Amino acid sequence: MKKRILMMTALLMMVGLSFAQQRGRSTPEENAKRASERLEKELKLSAAQKDSVYAYSLAQSKAMQQAFQNNRDGDRQKMGEKMRELRTQTDTKILSILDNDQKKAYTKLIEERANRMRQGGGRRSGGGR
Repeated sequence: MKKRILMMTALLMMVGLSFAQQRGRSTPEENAKRASERLEKELKLSAAQKDSVYAYSLAQSKAMQQAFQNNRDGDRQKMGEKMRELRTQTDTKILSILDNDQKKAYTKLIEERANRMRQGGGRRSGGGR
């Protein structure tokens, strides 16, 4: 009986780890889709704005993926600076297509993201950007 319980526990742990690994490997397209859908809801984007956000987020995600691949054994601080630079560029592009109310709301989201990063928790619980 104990062997079965141990085997079931081990199996469940392996399945859980498998799902966790898959979740961590989102494609740039999945990341961009998630970002554009989230901002569509939070900022009430038009279809054209959502398409632009998707394009900007896709470019950012691809650039980040490439930077990670180029820096596998590199300097973490340098990588962090590169990621911040890419996010800032994307934020600037997104702000350029928003109306004044949307800009205020997006600026607040940027500040919340910066606070999370300072506290060491890059992602929101529940699956953020």
